[in-house]
Amino acid sequence: MPIIESLDEAVIDAPPVDVYKAVLNEFGGVTHWWMPIHESKLKGDLPINHEGAVVNIAIHRTGNAKFSYKITKLVEGKSIDMDISGDFVGTGSCTFEPEGDKTKMQFRWNVKVAKLGFVILSPFISIAKGHSEVMQAGFKALNSYLTDITK
Repeated sequence: MPIIESLDEAVIDAPPVDVYKAVLNEFGGVTHWWMPIHESKLKGDLPINHEGAVVNIAIHRTGNAKFSYKITKLVEGKSIDMDISGDFVGTGSCTFEPEGDKTKMQFRWNVKVAKLGFVILSPFISIAKGHSEVMQAGFKALNSYLTDITK
């Protein structure tokens, strides 16, 4: 199975705790600022702000992907760590670092491709590039969302 490692980052125009909460709200399906590309839905009864919470993710692009995040560690306003299973298997981590009155947000992705179609296509397309495109769209949408709610 091909291994994909990527690090995507952006500066978001809001404090780390606000960015952290907005990401958890998106993962929990409370907000939908990342749609139509990235769809999240909380699975089960455990709230998103608890370790062990599981989120089903659907990526709506070429080669639609489905996977789950299981929250493994939360540090309020600082980080979200997760195990990933489904079409991709591995780990992910969001970090939120203060940068003046803004936040440097990073998303690290370390996964193996598990979906047969992606395995077959991986020599011909850059899944890491596609992941980065989804992340950059998410960062832009997150920044717009947080800017709009603070007006």
